Amino acid sequence: MNSVNRRVALVTGANGGIGREICEALLSAGCYVIFSCRSREKSMSVFNGLCGKFGNDRLEMLVMDLSSLSSVTEVAAALVSRGIAIDILINNAGMLGWKPQVTAQGYEMHYAVNCLHPIFFTWLLKPLLHKGSRVVNTASCTVYLGTVPNKFPFPPGRFARIKRYSDSKYALLLLSLKLARIWESDGITVNVSDPGIVNTPIITMHKWFDPLTDVLFRPVIRQAPEGAATTVFLALDPSVGEKTAGFYANKQSRRLPSGVAGKKDADRLWSFFLTLLHYGNKQ
Repeated sequence: MNSVNRRVALVTGANGGIGREICEALLSAGCYVIFSCRSREKSMSVFNGLCGKFGNDRLEMLVMDLSSLSSVTEVAAALVSRGIAIDILINNAGMLGWKPQVTAQGYEMHYAVNCLHPIFFTWLLKPLLHKGSRVVNTASCTVYLGTVPNKFPFPPGRFARIKRYSDSKYALLLLSLKLARIWESDGITVNVSDPGIVNTPIITMHKWFDPLTDVLFRPVIRQAPEGAATTVFLALDPSVGEKTAGFYANKQSRRLPSGVAGKKDADRLWSFFLTLLHYGNKQ
């Protein structure tokens, strides 16, 4: 690792369209990038492309499966053991599934991949964060449709993929704001970005109308560079270096969902998250 005099940034979901744009912007800004992905094989072409453009000494690949609590725990422990100070942590990875799934612990998969495991990963990396470190979590415009379930650990029930996605991103927003308040005295900022509706594979519906979507819908929605812009802004721009607990879209602070104000949902989620911490720390 050659990160002398460089900020170190860790990006999850680095091989996707938005992830690649985020990595490129960070590399262009002089950062050393830890390129986190789920599959080494599926990510090599993107990783090699970035290495070819910026140099092999500017990146390293990190394989982590966000659907697996044990994978998240093992990767975080390995990073902490190396003692790498992290200046920028971007939790960009996410999923929009098309069938019911649960983790080995029984958590609904959208909640695990989009919220619980990224927040858990962030919590485990606290020893590597420092005053001035920035955490940026990628949510969605669908947070305004999200609710917190009455029962944990999020039983599958009736499967409605957009609703599950919205709920998980709303939960990510709530836990991010909670974490921001807890770490504010440490000088670590935690903010949330909304990339908008972006032309990435995640919006594939696995339905008969997908070819029509590709022709009529994809050309008019945001492309990956636009989707990455707000996250990059929160990671690098001096104007937000000390701002925390914000939700941003189009590089502007955005109104929070009404449910956030009462803190009831956040407190319920945080209580459940503490049980996850206890379980995960025993892995």
